[in-house]
Amino acid sequence: MNKFKFKLETVLKVKIRVEELRQKELRQAEVLRYQAERQLLLRQQEVAQTINNYREDLQKKIDVYQAVNYDRFLKWLNKQVDLATGHLEKCSRQVAEARNRLIEASRDKKVLEKLKEKAYAEYKAEEQRLENNFLDELGTGAFVRQANDQRGS
Repeated sequence: MNKFKFKLETVLKVKIRVEELRQKELRQAEVLRYQAERQLLLRQQEVAQTINNYREDLQKKIDVYQAVNYDRFLKWLNKQVDLATGHLEKCSRQVAEARNRLIEASRDKKVLEKLKEKAYAEYKAEEQRLENNFLDELGTGAFVRQANDQRGS
C-alpha cells in the first residue's frame, strides 16, 4: 500500500504558521503592555515624589510663585498619569484581542490535526485489512496446495 499522505497537509502547515505568528503577536502585545505598566508606575511615583517635595517645601515657607509652579507641575503630571492609564488600557485591549486571535488559530489547527489523526487511523485500518486479506489468501493457497498434494499422493 502507498505511504500515508494527508490531503490537507499544506493547509495544516499554514495553520501551524498562523498560530506561531499569533503567538508572536501576543508576546509583542504583552511587552507593550508591560512597558505601559512601567510608564504608569513611574508617572505615579513621580506624582507622589512631587507631592512629598511640595509638603516639605511648605514646612520651609515657600513663596506664591513656587506654589503656583508646583500646582502647574502636578496638574501636568496628573495629565501624564491619565495618558499613561489610557495607554495601558489600550495595550490591555490589544493583549486581549491578540489572545483571542491566538485561541482561534489554535482551534483551527487542532481541527486539522484531529482530521489528520482520523485519516491516519483510517489508513492504518485499511492497511491492516489489506494485510489480513493477503495473509488469508496465502493461507488459503497453502491449504489448497496441501490438499492437492495429499490427493495426488
